[in-house]
Amino acid sequence: MKTSMALTLLSTSLATAAQSYFGVVADRSGSAIQYMTMNAGAGRIYLGGAPMTSCPDNIAAAGGCPADNSTNFMLGEAGQLEMGVDVPGGQTAYFTACGELSYTVPHANDIPEDATVTGWTMTPGASFGSLSYTEGLTACQDGDVYYVYSGDARPDCLSFNALTVADDAPAAWEYTY
Repeated sequence: MKTSMALTLLSTSLATAAQSYFGVVADRSGSAIQYMTMNAGAGRIYLGGAPMTSCPDNIAAAGGCPADNSTNFMLGEAGQLEMGVDVPGGQTAYFTACGELSYTVPHANDIPEDATVTGWTMTPGASFGSLSYTEGLTACQDGDVYYVYSGDARPDCLSFNALTVADDAPAAWEYTY
């Protein structure tokens, strides 16, 4: 009986952990990107700027759009980074063939053949957790934002650590593409 109850509690806690949402901020001491938030919009993921989200009028009229205007994520069971959205079918983050972090269109979840989806890990922490990608993360400036790439995509970019902040629900209906 005790073993059965312990297994039930463990599986419940693992299921809850698997559905945990989190926001991301950059950690690169002494740089322009220090503590910039990671946002999504127009099919790209970047540091700084603001998220670009949308919610259908009928969902908004029913009060079904998240009130938060931020970007958050959750880690999938296979090590994929999922966007924190309510849209049916979800949206999944992936690295393009050139290493840029992008995400799928709403509803479709079509991932290009040459894209990389897995390789993410998230470690919770007391104040901040950490999000890691196997090849590391780099931010490349373009105007007021820094687009996120895997590894050392370009020499004029900044590598950074990704700190996570716990969140309790999806931050958007969908991110624009």
